[in-house]
Amino acid sequence: MKNLARTQPRFLGTSRQPAGFSLVEVTIAVAISALGFITLLGLLPQGINMARNSAEMSVGSKIMQKLSGEMQSMSWNRITWTGYGPLRYFTNEGREMTTADTSQDDLAASLAFVASVYVPQKPLDMYLPTGTSGGSTPETYLRRVKICVATSADPSFDFNAASPMRISSVYALIARMGD
Repeated sequence: MKNLARTQPRFLGTSRQPAGFSLVEVTIAVAISALGFITLLGLLPQGINMARNSAEMSVGSKIMQKLSGEMQSMSWNRITWTGYGPLRYFTNEGREMTTADTSQDDLAASLAFVASVYVPQKPLDMYLPTGTSGGSTPETYLRRVKICVATSADPSFDFNAASPMRISSVYALIARMGD
């Protein structure tokens, strides 16, 4: 007698299909994934540079606002310099560091910005229209100053010798108030 349990019936037209992916399909999928990851990794340094630049611009504008506010409230008698004034030091967060309160090591470790206020040689350099045909006369109650900020860790930064590309600057008008 024949053992029927051992023989399995075969149906016509069916063949055994492979389960899973072929080596070619897997290779193509890995190549496409690698290309996507490499593209994303290539964008990473640009993103980091953009974040750093925007942070520097933000802190630089904060420093410029601080110095502009100080100049607005300062008496004209205290503006005793022409050209670039005394250097002021700031951290990467925009906090001012004074040389009296900070040691040389701390100054060198956390210095990120150097700022100065430029006062022109001719103190009354603002000319406003007077409405007469005689032209303009110098304005005696306004003064223009230039606030400069450089991203530098050098405490002896020289604004006169530095490239203008390294310096961010803004002009501010200050008014004479009750001197």
